[in-house]
Amino acid sequence: MPRGLQNCLILGLALIGSLAIAAPAQADRNPCPNAGTVAVRDDGQRFVFLGEDPEEDGLCVVRVGENTRRLLFGFWSPLGPDILEARTALSRLLMGGPGTVVTIREHVVTDSWVETWERGSEETVTLNSGTRRAIRLERQMRLHGPSGFRASVSYWIDADTGVVLRATHKHVDGMKLPYRDIAITHLDTRG
Repeated sequence: MPRGLQNCLILGLALIGSLAIAAPAQADRNPCPNAGTVAVRDDGQRFVFLGEDPEEDGLCVVRVGENTRRLLFGFWSPLGPDILEARTALSRLLMGGPGTVVTIREHVVTDSWVETWERGSEETVTLNSGTRRAIRLERQMRLHGPSGFRASVSYWIDADTGVVLRATHKHVDGMKLPYRDIAITHLDTRG
């Protein structure tokens, strides 16, 4: 894999793993947190959710410091230009019940990317600002190719807003990505 593409891939994957994130955990709400929702990470980093991008269904706009990110359901950034497969798969995952499994595939130059997601049960997550109901998602990632790797991530997504309250990362083998575990300490949903 060319060094520039590898660096771009690493940066994109790190962004996915390091953001406070949002997902439609329940079918009866919007795919993005309400505009004005603020999540504060354990290091003080603030994530301000600005709502859904009017040009792309399910693409959430999130301000992190001085930067603005557009992420599918607030937590997934496609490696290629087509997000239709990812939107369909992740929507099915988030609207499904415990045990729902989906797969996303992308081909990047000489490498193939495969993610398998499984929806877990509802759990309780305690923040400094109170206790929240959360849906657990398990993500297995694999990049096949010269710079391959395997990793897994567990997410706890707020059942009411879709903000990721916690995420833990595990490197399995191959190229190590610069992931950071996420722990949200405060969630302000007043918008």
